[in-house]
Amino acid sequence: MPLPTRALDIVNVRITFRKAKVPLLEAVSFRDKSKAYAEVLALGHIDECVILQTCNRVEFYLVSREGENIARKLSEYLANRAGVMREEALKAIETALNHEALLHLLHVASGLDSMIMGENEILSQVWKAYLEAESFKATGPILRTAFKKAVSVGKRVRTETGISRGPSSFGAMAVKLAESLLGGINGKSVIVIGAGEMGTCVAKALARHKPYAIFVANRTYDRAVKLAEEVGGKALKFDMLEEALVEADVAICTTAAPHYILTRDAVCRILERRNGNSDLLIIDISNPRNVEKSIKEVTGVKLYDIDDFQTIVEKNLEEKRKGMEKALKIVEEELPLLFKELKEQSVRELISRIVSRAEDMRKEELTRALNMLSSIGDRERKVIDDLTHTILKRTLLPIVESLKAAALNGDEQLIEETVKLFGVENVSLLKWSGANG
Repeated sequence: MPLPTRALDIVNVRITFRKAKVPLLEAVSFRDKSKAYAEVLALGHIDECVILQTCNRVEFYLVSREGENIARKLSEYLANRAGVMREEALKAIETALNHEALLHLLHVASGLDSMIMGENEILSQVWKAYLEAESFKATGPILRTAFKKAVSVGKRVRTETGISRGPSSFGAMAVKLAESLLGGINGKSVIVIGAGEMGTCVAKALARHKPYAIFVANRTYDRAVKLAEEVGGKALKFDMLEEALVEADVAICTTAAPHYILTRDAVCRILERRNGNSDLLIIDISNPRNVEKSIKEVTGVKLYDIDDFQTIVEKNLEEKRKGMEKALKIVEEELPLLFKELKEQSVRELISRIVSRAEDMRKEELTRALNMLSSIGDRERKVIDDLTHTILKRTLLPIVESLKAAALNGDEQLIEETVKLFGVENVSLLKWSGANG
């Protein structure tokens, strides 16, 4: 007897800025993605997995035949990572299945679920998360289709709406914050700490405001030199950072170190040497936080981190409201198309195995028949081979078309009966419940 089809769920488990402050997000975030994938996949019954982690979110996208059970297991796993904040984490964790999980993914890629509405960075982060999962051999065809669609929708949203106008990244927002607090950046000395993607974004945004000087500090000095050359700034060796901060007006930290880059003690040493200069402004947009938070208590320095961005974000959101409405309509149009693609994809394996099984039978019977007709030549053998192949193809065509239609219409019974009829085992199909479109 063939085994029944395996009904697969698409699962999303997440903890984001919407319900969690930075300390909680830091507590559950991963330093070692290889270990993270190993631990998550070890929970069992997971066919595909992508981990999306940014400064504002830790999310899992999974394909599993035990969707609700895996969502519970993963929620517990994530909460346990929070340590003493476990109960707080349990309240902040959100889960979604199938339709809601994919809708959320499209919202994320479109910048609709970002703290900074329409941010551009999240689009590349979504695709990088998928490629990273692929490098760990953790994902497969379902999430590949979903993430490709998410990136496509994200690009369309940004092209057709005004959602990305104005500051649309944490880097740009950090520069805007510095500008408003200092009354302009023109003539100021600015240090960018970190030369990665975020640091590059900050440095380029700063260059447009024509500060007195841009210094780029990075542990890998060559990267600091490269970025400094791009923005007309000066590279700074990391061990000279404290020295440079004595004269700086503002420092924007964009690193992702597992420890503090600027400690309270270090800042106190710097302030002792500033000789009555104006307050030092430090903006930390790192993940995890790379500037010790207690620096906020020190006189002579102003520290802002992601938690302090909310006022700017709310003003930014109001300006982008019309673009957001149009973006939501685009997602509404695209989601059924994604489901259509996934539904068709979900029966491809079944169709392939039915065709393969029938082809094996054709070849077996053809060989038997040709052995009984040993006197015929190669030309006749080819005619018979082509004939049986055509008969098989025409016989299977209505079955294939019916299966495709059943997938689109959510006709699980027809699919199940076809599986039994052809004796195909261990077929995995997406669940149709809640699958709009």
